[in-house]
Amino acid sequence: MSQNVRKECPKCLRPQKTCLCSCITSIDNHIELGILQHPNELGHSKGTAIIAQLSLNKVRHWMAEDVAHLVDFHSWMASGSVYLLYPPTEDDTGTYQTYTIRQLADLSDGNSPEKSHFNPIKVLMLDATWRKSYKMMQVNPILQQLDRVILNPAHHSGYLIRKQKNERSLSSIEAIYELLSQLESDPDKYQPLLDAFAKMQQTHLSYRRK
Repeated sequence: MSQNVRKECPKCLRPQKTCLCSCITSIDNHIELGILQHPNELGHSKGTAIIAQLSLNKVRHWMAEDVAHLVDFHSWMASGSVYLLYPPTEDDTGTYQTYTIRQLADLSDGNSPEKSHFNPIKVLMLDATWRKSYKMMQVNPILQQLDRVILNPAHHSGYLIRKQKNERSLSSIEAIYELLSQLESDPDKYQPLLDAFAKMQQTHLSYRRK
């Protein structure tokens, strides 16, 4: 008996009718980004981190709730100064410092293509719901000890297709845009991330109305 199998794009993991690949622009980011994704986000039709994975030239991706056995992740963590993009919370148990984007930009000046840097700066972000990201922080002491970079978003979220925790919450791709565009003081360079995000939402909403 034949079955209807949904055809999926192997790159963006979306159904072919909502494939994102034509919206993607390659971007040479100076600061390497690591994305630690909760398994629940894999293939989520409303997830946005995939835009960064396809667009950024310097990006790494892992999928796990507990990183204890991710050898490649621990190697990446050990090969530079890693800062976690995550806000302070009342339940924090680790000892860490917080940095503004401006402070991190001053530290990361050696990451520019014209300069060499002995211990390059990298940023790690968690791609998960707030509840799941909190769980990831609790089960991974290595994350609790990381110094953190705090966003001061220039824009409110335009996330229309997924419920947010509060009005200051951002989607993963919006947070990545704010981080990298402010670090390099170049919003135009990273605008394609938001353009792809807008196209993704437009496509999703068009099928929702049908």
